[in-house]
Amino acid sequence: MHLVRNYIHPTPRGGTCRIRVYLPEDERDSHVVICSELPNNEGSSVTYSAHQIAAEVIRYHKLPVPVWIEHYLPEATDGTSETFELVVFSNYEIKERAPYLGERRLTIGEPTWKSLDRAAVEVLVGGKE
Repeated sequence: MHLVRNYIHPTPRGGTCRIRVYLPEDERDSHVVICSELPNNEGSSVTYSAHQIAAEVIRYHKLPVPVWIEHYLPEATDGTSETFELVVFSNYEIKERAPYLGERRLTIGEPTWKSLDRAAVEVLVGGKE
Protein backbone atom coordinates (compact mmCIF):
# COMPACT_ATOMS: atom_id res chain seq x y z
CA MET A 1 0.00 0.00 0.00
CA HIS A 2 1.05 3.55 -0.68
CA LEU A 3 -0.28 6.57 1.16
CA VAL A 4 -1.61 8.81 -1.61
CA ARG A 5 -3.75 11.30 0.34
CA ASN A 6 -3.45 12.70 3.86
CA TYR A 7 -5.63 15.72 4.66
CA ILE A 8 -8.17 17.31 6.97
CA HIS A 9 -11.75 16.75 5.82
CA PRO A 10 -14.82 18.68 7.03
CA THR A 11 -17.48 16.90 9.06
CA PRO A 12 -21.07 18.02 9.61
CA ARG A 13 -21.74 20.84 12.05
CA GLY A 14 -18.40 22.55 11.48
CA GLY A 15 -16.05 19.77 12.51
CA THR A 16 -13.00 18.14 10.97
CA CYS A 17 -11.42 14.71 10.70
CA ARG A 18 -8.23 13.36 9.20
CA ILE A 19 -8.46 11.24 6.06
CA ARG A 20 -5.69 8.98 4.78
CA VAL A 21 -6.17 7.12 1.51
CA TYR A 22 -3.93 4.14 0.71
CA LEU A 23 -3.55 2.88 -2.84
CA PRO A 24 -3.01 -0.88 -3.20
CA GLU A 25 -0.01 -2.21 -5.09
CA ASP A 26 -2.18 -4.85 -6.78
CA GLU A 27 -5.15 -3.34 -8.64
CA ARG A 28 -7.31 -6.29 -7.54
CA ASP A 29 -6.98 -5.20 -3.90
CA SER A 30 -9.11 -2.52 -2.30
CA HIS A 31 -8.10 0.98 -1.36
CA VAL A 32 -7.92 1.55 2.39
CA VAL A 33 -9.25 4.74 3.96
CA ILE A 34 -8.50 5.65 7.56
CA CYS A 35 -10.83 8.28 8.96
CA SER A 36 -9.51 9.66 12.27
CA GLU A 37 -11.47 11.56 14.88
CA LEU A 38 -9.43 14.61 15.86
CA PRO A 39 -9.19 15.60 19.52
CA ASN A 40 -10.24 19.17 18.75
CA ASN A 41 -13.24 18.22 16.58
CA GLU A 42 -16.14 20.46 17.58
CA GLY A 43 -18.55 19.10 14.97
CA SER A 44 -20.18 15.72 14.47
CA SER A 45 -18.06 12.70 15.34
CA VAL A 46 -16.70 10.41 12.64
CA THR A 47 -18.90 7.65 14.04
CA TYR A 48 -22.12 9.67 13.84
CA SER A 49 -21.23 10.99 10.37
CA ALA A 50 -19.57 7.88 8.90
CA HIS A 51 -22.11 7.46 6.08
CA GLN A 52 -21.75 11.09 4.96
CA ILE A 53 -17.96 11.35 5.27
CA ALA A 54 -17.47 8.05 3.41
CA ALA A 55 -19.79 9.14 0.59
CA GLU A 56 -17.93 12.44 0.19
CA VAL A 57 -14.48 10.82 0.24
CA ILE A 58 -15.47 8.01 -2.13
CA ARG A 59 -17.01 10.44 -4.62
CA TYR A 60 -14.24 13.04 -4.42
CA HIS A 61 -11.44 10.51 -4.94
CA LYS A 62 -13.48 8.34 -7.35
CA LEU A 63 -12.74 5.25 -5.25
CA PRO A 64 -14.15 1.81 -5.88
CA VAL A 65 -15.51 0.20 -2.70
CA PRO A 66 -12.77 0.88 -0.13
CA VAL A 67 -11.90 -0.76 3.16
CA TRP A 68 -13.06 1.96 5.59
CA ILE A 69 -11.40 2.20 9.00
CA GLU A 70 -12.51 4.55 11.74
CA HIS A 71 -9.73 5.63 14.10
CA TYR A 72 -9.89 7.40 17.46
CA LEU A 73 -6.61 8.81 18.75
CA PRO A 74 -5.86 8.47 22.47
CA GLU A 75 -6.49 12.22 22.84
CA ALA A 76 -9.98 11.71 21.40
CA THR A 77 -10.82 8.82 23.79
CA ASP A 78 -9.69 8.37 27.38
CA GLY A 79 -6.23 9.83 26.81
CA THR A 80 -4.37 6.51 26.93
CA SER A 81 -5.88 4.14 24.36
CA GLU A 82 -6.71 4.39 20.68
CA THR A 83 -9.40 2.48 18.83
CA PHE A 84 -9.79 1.18 15.30
CA GLU A 85 -13.05 -0.02 13.77
CA LEU A 86 -13.66 -1.64 10.41
CA VAL A 87 -16.76 0.03 9.01
CA VAL A 88 -18.86 -1.85 6.46
CA PHE A 89 -21.76 -0.09 4.79
CA SER A 90 -24.97 -1.87 3.74
CA ASN A 91 -24.40 -0.48 0.23
CA TYR A 92 -21.97 1.90 -1.42
CA GLU A 93 -24.36 3.70 -3.75
CA ILE A 94 -23.84 7.41 -3.24
CA LYS A 95 -27.08 9.35 -2.91
CA GLU A 96 -27.74 13.03 -2.48
CA ARG A 97 -29.98 13.91 0.44
CA ALA A 98 -32.12 16.99 0.68
CA PRO A 99 -30.05 20.12 1.35
CA TYR A 100 -29.76 21.08 5.01
CA LEU A 101 -29.05 24.71 5.89
CA GLY A 102 -28.05 25.28 2.28
CA GLU A 103 -25.49 22.44 2.25
CA ARG A 104 -25.65 19.51 -0.15
CA ARG A 105 -25.32 16.23 1.74
CA LEU A 106 -24.23 12.88 0.37
CA THR A 107 -24.85 9.51 1.97
CA ILE A 108 -24.32 5.80 1.46
CA GLY A 109 -25.76 2.73 3.22
CA GLU A 110 -26.03 2.14 6.95
CA PRO A 111 -22.72 1.42 8.70
CA THR A 112 -21.82 -1.47 10.97
CA TRP A 113 -18.61 -1.61 13.02
CA LYS A 114 -16.16 -4.34 13.97
CA SER A 115 -13.22 -3.71 16.29
CA LEU A 116 -9.68 -4.00 14.95
CA ASP A 117 -6.35 -3.66 16.67
CA ARG A 118 -3.37 -1.63 15.47
CA ALA A 119 -1.59 -4.78 14.22
CA ALA A 120 -4.51 -5.65 11.90
CA VAL A 121 -4.58 -2.10 10.52
CA GLU A 122 -0.83 -2.18 9.91
CA VAL A 123 -1.22 -5.43 7.97
CA LEU A 124 -3.93 -3.81 5.84
CA VAL A 125 -1.85 -0.74 4.98
CA GLY A 126 1.45 -2.59 4.75
CA GLY A 127 3.23 -0.97 7.68
CA LYS A 128 2.79 1.62 10.40
CA GLU A 129 -0.23 3.75 9.71
